[in-house]
Amino acid sequence: MRFVYHPLAKEPTLKIEGESYIHLYRSRRIKSTSRLELRNLKDGFLYTYEHAEIAKKHALLRLVGAQVLEVIPSKKTHLILSVIEIKSIEKILPFLNQLGVSRLSLFYADFSQHNEKIDSAKLERFQKILIHSCEQCGRSALMELEAFSNTKEVLKAYPNASVLDFNGETLPASANFEKGIIIGPEGGFSEQERGYFKEREIYRIPLDMVLKSESACVFVASIAQV
Repeated sequence: MRFVYHPLAKEPTLKIEGESYIHLYRSRRIKSTSRLELRNLKDGFLYTYEHAEIAKKHALLRLVGAQVLEVIPSKKTHLILSVIEIKSIEKILPFLNQLGVSRLSLFYADFSQHNEKIDSAKLERFQKILIHSCEQCGRSALMELEAFSNTKEVLKAYPNASVLDFNGETLPASANFEKGIIIGPEGGFSEQERGYFKEREIYRIPLDMVLKSESACVFVASIAQV
């Protein structure tokens, strides 16, 4: 763990309780003489705290230092992924976060699994996964998450996004996806959706194998940082 997340990190005093307390003081057995480094994942600062008290169910911390220490990817990558199984999204989130994806937009394509619902509770769970990933890899800013109801909505929101499909040009090794790249579901895009893409750049992955949506996400995120 590179740091501990706390939404109020930067305040003169902090209270650690709940899951964070259990992890730090029961699992990791942090001692009162130890100093902790915390982030709020908003301002790029790394805050150093010392212990004022460790009680049975909470700990009190006192701020003793702060430094600007941003750990962010050199390139911004925006992935626009059609909704797949929730468990598959949860599985790839840490990888995308570690690979420097700046934003993940989820949308319902025609062939998406519409029984998989992306609501506020799901987005909150996704964010918790990303927070744990940041604590492990050291990233100092959260990947942004958002959801759209259908393909038309996401195309309107991102008019310059490119598309990953089977019949496009070979994906260049030095591609820039700051404006977004749209990745379809397991069944691909419908003919109606392909009609929407006529004025957009269309790429394909330079492999003879057909990748699952989550594998395509990780592949694109990887080459985007090259």
